[in-house]
Amino acid sequence: MINNIKLSAICHATEDEDKVLEAISYFIPEDVDPDKVEIEVVETEGYFRNPIKLINVTVEGKEAKKVFEHIMNLIKSNEKNVEKLKKDLNLRIEDNKFFVRFDKQKAYLKECKVMDGDDVVRVVFNFKIFSPKNKEEKVRKIIEENLFS
Repeated sequence: MINNIKLSAICHATEDEDKVLEAISYFIPEDVDPDKVEIEVVETEGYFRNPIKLINVTVEGKEAKKVFEHIMNLIKSNEKNVEKLKKDLNLRIEDNKFFVRFDKQKAYLKECKVMDGDDVVRVVFNFKIFSPKNKEEKVRKIIEENLFS
């Protein structure tokens, strides 16, 4: 079902990298094997030449399934999240991927808030779908079964 999950966030020069990592880790349950979690930090420059870090976390295989279920439960814990995703679900699915952004500040405070914007933890769910036809429809069905039923 789920192939991998990629979580990412930007850490601005004014932010504490450990706190950004903590915001990302909110979406990874404690029972996930840390050896199966890949963390990459890329140092780069922002638009105004300010230093920023791109923090990318990837979880694959069985551990990704745990993360998927955990995030689905976090989303369902707030009815506004579910309503927002239900309203614009089609915009969040492309090919075999499902895209969601969460408020980074709220995640640091252990709250789940789906939002659009820039100061976010981006999550990309990549599903194993072998049929070349109707990939998006199959992803939609998986999300609907896990969030709306």
